[in-house]
Amino acid sequence: MKTAIMLRTLGAIVLLALAALAAAPARAAPMLRPAVTVDSGVIRLGDLFSGAGAHAADVVAPAPPPGSRTFFDADWLAATAREHQLDWQPASSFDQATVERATRVVGGDTVAKSLLEAIGRRQNVAGVQIRLDNASFRLLVPASAPAGLDVQGLTVDPRTGRFSATVAALGDNVTPEHITGRLVRMVALPVLGRPVAPGEIIARGDLASLEVAADRVTPETILDAGDLVGKTPRRTLRADEPLLRADLREPLVVHRDDLVIISLRTPTMRLTAQGKALDDGGMGSVVRVANTKSNRVIDATVIGPNLVAVTPAAQLAARAEESK
Repeated sequence: MKTAIMLRTLGAIVLLALAALAAAPARAAPMLRPAVTVDSGVIRLGDLFSGAGAHAADVVAPAPPPGSRTFFDADWLAATAREHQLDWQPASSFDQATVERATRVVGGDTVAKSLLEAIGRRQNVAGVQIRLDNASFRLLVPASAPAGLDVQGLTVDPRTGRFSATVAALGDNVTPEHITGRLVRMVALPVLGRPVAPGEIIARGDLASLEVAADRVTPETILDAGDLVGKTPRRTLRADEPLLRADLREPLVVHRDDLVIISLRTPTMRLTAQGKALDDGGMGSVVRVANTKSNRVIDATVIGPNLVAVTPAAQLAARAEESK
């Protein structure tokens, strides 16, 4: 009797267990993730396999550096699954997983700004810009890294302005990059804001400002806007380019073959005559002029539109004596 009761009880327990198993949701089989992007310094089992269960947080490999990726083949994946008690087998030897590191690109301009701030804590950097030796330099940092850069090992040559440093993203386990360049002192130059052709008179409204490296400035470079206003180009000049004194001249107020008035003044008299200009000339320039009556050719100074002046020989001689 007791045996029968025990058998019936055991049978009921088995039936209940089977019913519970039937009612419980089936656990999904682990599946390989063939392409993964991670945003930390390590790769976990759950990054590689969906349905990794209790071992999903297990660290299985270091993450690749920012901007790169790592490939895992079928043999490595199968061995890793066994090691972490994961019921998974590759379908073929072609199974693989690619893991890429989430990356943020820091451009050269941002790097230069951080370097200039670091140098500015040591010396005056007013009017100074940084030129990187590698103009296309960029820093690849983890996407989760905080804003800002860590500048270390900074050295600056005060004579040449050459500098050297390492820069890296803020945070742990980041690889610093070596960088070099130089400090460049900048100068603001007056330039044209639009193209100007010969014969056009430059006005203040035509001017703009351009910052250039001081080593591009020569003794002939125009530094003052006043030296541009009222002048005209000798050739067509483009906008936003440094200008030389030889690029400009006074506007022509005397033109070749035009009739001009020749003026001769002394302390006691003033004489005028008609002449013919043999050269073009701006204010203050010396041109050849032929007297229309005597055909004598003289040198005269342009003092106005179609107006030239001749200095008497006696006055020239007196000035020469004074200059000795």
